[in-house]
Amino acid sequence: MCGIAGLIDFSNGRLPGYENHSGKVLRIMLDHLRHRGPDDRGEEKFVVEYGPTVYLGHQRLAIIDLTQMGHQPMANDSQTIWISTNSEIYNFRELRQELKGRNYNFRSDSDTEVLLKAYEEWGVDCLAKLRGMFAFAIWDSRKKVLFLARDRLGIKPLYYFSSPDCFLFGSEVRALAATGIPGTSVNTTGLFHYLSFGSLSAPDTLWESIKELLPGHYLLVTPESMQEKKYWDPLEFALAPSPESIDDLLKETLKDSVKFRQISDVSLGAFLSGGIDSSAIVSLMHQQADHAVETLSVVFKEPEYDESVYSDKVAQQMGTRHHTLELGESDLVNALPQAILAMDQPTVDGINTFLISKCAREVGWKVALSGIGGDELFGGYDSFRLVPRLLGVERILSALPRSWTSFMGNCVQRFLPASDQTTKLGHLVRGQKSGSHIYFLMRALFCEDRVRGLFRDKNCADNEIIKHLTKTKQQTDSLSAIHPLKQISYLELTHYLSNTLLRDTDMMSMAHGLEIRVPLIDHRLVELMFSIPAKIQFARPPQKSLLVRSLPHPLPPEVVHRKKMGFTLPFEHWMRNDLRAEVESVLLERISPLSDFIEEKEVTQVWKDFLAGRVSWSRPWALYVLKKWFYLNPVTRGG
Repeated sequence: MCGIAGLIDFSNGRLPGYENHSGKVLRIMLDHLRHRGPDDRGEEKFVVEYGPTVYLGHQRLAIIDLTQMGHQPMANDSQTIWISTNSEIYNFRELRQELKGRNYNFRSDSDTEVLLKAYEEWGVDCLAKLRGMFAFAIWDSRKKVLFLARDRLGIKPLYYFSSPDCFLFGSEVRALAATGIPGTSVNTTGLFHYLSFGSLSAPDTLWESIKELLPGHYLLVTPESMQEKKYWDPLEFALAPSPESIDDLLKETLKDSVKFRQISDVSLGAFLSGGIDSSAIVSLMHQQADHAVETLSVVFKEPEYDESVYSDKVAQQMGTRHHTLELGESDLVNALPQAILAMDQPTVDGINTFLISKCAREVGWKVALSGIGGDELFGGYDSFRLVPRLLGVERILSALPRSWTSFMGNCVQRFLPASDQTTKLGHLVRGQKSGSHIYFLMRALFCEDRVRGLFRDKNCADNEIIKHLTKTKQQTDSLSAIHPLKQISYLELTHYLSNTLLRDTDMMSMAHGLEIRVPLIDHRLVELMFSIPAKIQFARPPQKSLLVRSLPHPLPPEVVHRKKMGFTLPFEHWMRNDLRAEVESVLLERISPLSDFIEEKEVTQVWKDFLAGRVSWSRPWALYVLKKWFYLNPVTRGG
């Protein structure tokens, strides 16, 4: 994968701060993206007659076609169309053959050239042809249009800034912010999303003026206009298979998804946690391999967090060449500054991915396959069991007078033992759902009352709560016709997966020049799953039974029937021991400019509540990461 950047200078060389030197803006962005693509760098400038000046830049991480023939930005034969892309187009060989049949010639073995010529042949409709992960920019000098597009699930990121003077885009927020563009003050909507859910919610970022292109969308930018359009939604591409064909279709789709994601000219392996999803990937890789599959697991010194007994069983059964990474408190403490610096935007999650990605590069991998997405599609999260029950409770509560539910909610939080679950129960009774659906309350980090307490400006917090409620209501209203469990699956894909897991996976792996591929959210697999009846898709027991029975090699019974743990670090234990002094010192310090927006007394109270056992580790940890991120990032201080 790579880092891409570019700009359109509409100011005729009078870009504020860069008069007659607008090309320097591109170089600043590329400098801040070098870690994403250390293998090569490219810059191109295009002067449009009676129009703007356009710049395209690229930092390359070479995965397919390692020669200079894969250099970017890349042009078509007539040099009228140029591309800079952060992508893996897995079906590029099939597309190449189709394009050859249309009289296109190829100079390289790269998927980039296939993508470029696919656009040359089909225009924006080329998106329907692509199977892969991508965020790309194409400058079409014939039409004088910049075409930006992002893959269907949002695996690869793309951000932009627009003003009358210029349009900027890049793979990371900080690359754009480093240019000194106006409006890089804290975005209260982004801050609200972070406090509510532990991550930023697209299209908002932590900066007012920088937006994220939504998954499954493209953007057309001309001197006269900017048009964004949605080109994919899984609900619009349901396949409606017959019940008797579901198993065969799923087996074939899974097989193809994993096969495509093993196309590489560099070494690759698979993360293996010992859970069903990662084990399924290894099983499918083993089916197709002519040599031992390489796998990597994290081992914790704390036995209650250690899953090595399960990963070892899978590795032994599949005959993999297995690597392990043992982690303790000191490893986390030593890695924290680098891990937080690797965050393009703050996130409550992602440290685990940073550490395992570092290990993967140390054992020689440049590509790793991950089981991300299996929980969302096959019903692995607690949300698939708890949300339907809570919806039943909500229906009962809705029949009661508002005064009763308000009184009951206050009683819950006053008389039950203090905990995150008690807080959420109190909010549920009072009708405060952190959005328009119970799902958002279950996914909430801080509930509405505490988010309001953490904001210095209470009116601002109230406005953000209303804005979020309105936004989520539009989304959930559009899902009303589908099965409740499929609603949860859709929300997990578009909320938690997109805004947290995929973003964290991208930025933490790219910090080490590692490309992570995610076969379980291949778009054809997602479309298939949304067409399958819910009773088949989410059937139990065992958990994820549809996935388990679709595998070529049976998984060990201990793996299939084990309780789900999730890949998390032992923060609860560590934050009360060796990590305590570090976290406490940051939480109790005022850090500019964040302190202009955050109520420091409430931050201190969250820490006290954690020490007293009233809230879990994730609450103070999220505040620690937020404050430490502001402290470490020069761009937050105008540097």
